[in-house]
Amino acid sequence: MTNRHALGIGLIGLGIGQQHLLGYQRRGLNVAAICDKDAARLNEVGDRFQIATRYTRIAELIADANVHVVDIAVQPWLRLPIVKVAAEAGKHILCQKPFAMSMRQAVEMVELCEQYNVQLMVNQNSCFVPGFLAIEPYINATHLGEIYHVSITCNGFYTTFPEQHLIPAMQVHHIGLVYKWFGEYESVYCQAHGHDSTIDEGEALSVALFTSRNGTQGLLSCNWAFLANPGRNLQHPHEEIRIQGTKGAIYGNSEDMCVHLTEPETQEIRPTIEGTWFPDAFGNAMAHFLDCLLTRQKPITDGRGNLHVVQTVFAMHQSAKSGEVVKIDDISLDGDYDLSPHPVHGVDDVSVLQ
Repeated sequence: MTNRHALGIGLIGLGIGQQHLLGYQRRGLNVAAICDKDAARLNEVGDRFQIATRYTRIAELIADANVHVVDIAVQPWLRLPIVKVAAEAGKHILCQKPFAMSMRQAVEMVELCEQYNVQLMVNQNSCFVPGFLAIEPYINATHLGEIYHVSITCNGFYTTFPEQHLIPAMQVHHIGLVYKWFGEYESVYCQAHGHDSTIDEGEALSVALFTSRNGTQGLLSCNWAFLANPGRNLQHPHEEIRIQGTKGAIYGNSEDMCVHLTEPETQEIRPTIEGTWFPDAFGNAMAHFLDCLLTRQKPITDGRGNLHVVQTVFAMHQSAKSGEVVKIDDISLDGDYDLSPHPVHGVDDVSVLQ
């Protein structure tokens, strides 16, 4: 195979999956089949996107010979048996974020894909947002000098999200983006609140200070219980980003970024942004994955690497509960960390596939 179009995508789940389809359509990618247990939604979406091959059973989509990449866009607690069957079938897997809300589930999915020699990429789509890609050529010592502070702020009012825990549901975007830009985290200190519930039941606000292993420090603030004018909310997907260095700074949101440099002379650069977070980040992520498959390269947000993001999620939640700084290395990949609001389906639970 020599081009992206030769690889057929099979999409499971038509909730957020509809944004995937919009992004794939813009990139001209080959969606071979779609699957949703809601037959009415399946047919409505299939008609709208002119996708003829439709399944209500996940097992049938995975078995389709025209599907080379399985795009899993269902809730985390449902994914483990899907990943197993897809990996056994030799299908490469793109898994929607949060990758997992259970550490054991995350590790098992990674190990299954390694066992069957298939590529696993996590859809940390913030890493493929056009506005954020546009500033990446400037995130370096040449332009900014010593980068010493990063902040990402996102507000809104949405307290009924299915995952119930804001850190894996939303803040994971920002965790993954900082990881891409500055490498592994060393430690976090987090404060959180449930708005009208306990943190164990689910946080709706999370503010975390972090230190990366390379010395970069920063603040990740995510608040989905903000009772204020939406016009001043820095609401997803328009969260405010600031990157500060000794020679310059970058600031703005996903659709409007500015690079302020002081050397060799003061100047402001507004990089060209081609597209928007919704839906183009989804199309960019899949295009990157397909390119990696064709060139046998590791995806930027590969499954094994994303385990560090999952560790950081649990470190933040543990810090919020304990009131103490938590080192990422203290969150063991063997640990029984679990924030799932529903029981995680076991690897052999074939009921998910029916």
